[in-house]
Amino acid sequence: MSLEMTFDDLKMKPMKDQPNHKSYGEKAKGLRFLSSLWWCPATMTLGIICLGLLVIIIMLGMQLFQVSELLKQCQANLTHQEDILEGQVLAQEQAENTSQQSQRELKEMIKTLAWKLDEKSKKEVELHQLNLDLQEALRRVKNFSGLHLANDFPLQFPILDRTVSEEAQLMALGGRFSLEIPLI
Repeated sequence: MSLEMTFDDLKMKPMKDQPNHKSYGEKAKGLRFLSSLWWCPATMTLGIICLGLLVIIIMLGMQLFQVSELLKQCQANLTHQEDILEGQVLAQEQAENTSQQSQRELKEMIKTLAWKLDEKSKKEVELHQLNLDLQEALRRVKNFSGLHLANDFPLQFPILDRTVSEEAQLMALGGRFSLEIPLI
């Protein structure tokens, strides 16, 4: 017998060439090539191929699991980043609202201060005009030359000039009062 097989070897041989194997009272059935010598290497090759496929399936399963875990981590990171972004947007909106409120308050305050400044300016103008009027009045009074001879005295009594003596006027203006002066 040679190790090489031919097509004739694979054909079913008549019953007379088959060994008479009986297993539990039955005749041997099946393919004749299983009894040949090459079935062992074929089985080993198929076993190695199956083992390789099993290893590949296990590796792909592990990679699929790793990819699944990475996807979960990426999704968690994206969710976290979305939360952070939403927080930043909310904080920015609150800052804008606060800024707008502060601007409104500052505008109100500026209006109020401008109004108060305007009122004070008006009062200052009025006081300045009043001061100018008083200075003009004082200048007129100073330049006024009256009919009375005693223009140098701060207090003048033009009605009493003819009836009251000069000494009485001096006493009325701060001079000493004496009992010797006759009273009118």
